[in-house]
Amino acid sequence: MTVRVSKQPIDLRSKLSELERPIGVKGNELMRAETAQEARDLVSAGRKNLVHNGDFRIDQRGGPHTTVTSYHLDRWKFQRDALAEYTHEVTSSTDAPNGFSNSLRLEVISTETSGVSSTKDLALTQEMEGQDLQLLAAGTSSAKPFTLSFWVKSTKPGVYCVSVVADPTDVSSGNKIFSTTYKINSASVWEYKTVNIPPCTLTTIRNDTGRGMSLRWLTIAGSAYTGATTGNLHQWSNYHSSLFAGGHETQLITDGDVWQITGVQLEVGKNATEFEHRSYGEELALCQRYFYINGGEQHDIISQAFSPHTTEIAIAWPHPVEMRATPTVTISSTNNNNTDFYFRTINNTGFALTGNGRSIAQMTKHHASIWFNSMSGVPAVPGQVRVQNARTAFIHLSAEL
Repeated sequence: MTVRVSKQPIDLRSKLSELERPIGVKGNELMRAETAQEARDLVSAGRKNLVHNGDFRIDQRGGPHTTVTSYHLDRWKFQRDALAEYTHEVTSSTDAPNGFSNSLRLEVISTETSGVSSTKDLALTQEMEGQDLQLLAAGTSSAKPFTLSFWVKSTKPGVYCVSVVADPTDVSSGNKIFSTTYKINSASVWEYKTVNIPPCTLTTIRNDTGRGMSLRWLTIAGSAYTGATTGNLHQWSNYHSSLFAGGHETQLITDGDVWQITGVQLEVGKNATEFEHRSYGEELALCQRYFYINGGEQHDIISQAFSPHTTEIAIAWPHPVEMRATPTVTISSTNNNNTDFYFRTINNTGFALTGNGRSIAQMTKHHASIWFNSMSGVPAVPGQVRVQNARTAFIHLSAEL
């Protein structure tokens, strides 16, 4: 029995052309990877974004924020120098590019009528722990390039500066800075920007819980900070004030000027990859290492409590996560005293806290303990300290850099 098998003819020219099909920048890099770890880094396996709250969803302090020099949205603060009339409002806005739900929105409320003199500046800043930056291998022959990417828009198109400042292990050697520019091309349109940052070989970055690096976006900058020569931009240099806002041109100083940013990502590698979306709970925990609030709304339970004697009530609780350092504590309330808190006893009776007496009994990276004192007639039973009805009372705990 004869079996005949027919095969479709092969188009050899077509098959050969497939061998030349482009595989893209990442594909080329992946094919050249010398180790499994290098390949893993290229495909961004595992966590990659070194920035916290880069999509600006976490706002524990609550907005709108009107102070010019302060932490606003979690992990983000403004650095300000010499501004006189200028004020702004900062919010977590729902105006954001596709794929994001929030952005940081800055709107100028009061014009800097005296203009931008040489030493005026304003910079949105995130400061980062040194121990989280050791993968950059700064100051060694294995130092790695990294990439900053973000979405931005403004009512004022123009040239803006973004800079990176590295804090060295040996502080006597001075900080190092990488300063560059980006351009907003059109008014009030979201634009995607990437900044390629070469390996930092000038210094090692401190390996502890202190500040190892700062990211800074300038919105105002005087000539003392913008005067770097082109040759000093786009590379690591010894810190100098002229590099702080090197090349910056556009000043957001007029009532109604708006600047927004979101999708901020800092990652190892020569190319930007898609933004790493972490869950809300994970991002919140990252932020609570630096700041969190106990209380803030009526009926909130501050802590379990007990009365060691009739003049004092003691409360203690664990932090939600280990904090970066022993936090500073701010207790605030509507009436600026203890009366916005009350002691609900185990017998379900309430005892109003009176007077301004309170002290920090013990505070560590892991737990807090506070005593309310200078009272009288406190029932000697356990209970809870809560926020009074229709009152605002809270305890802020901060270990920010």
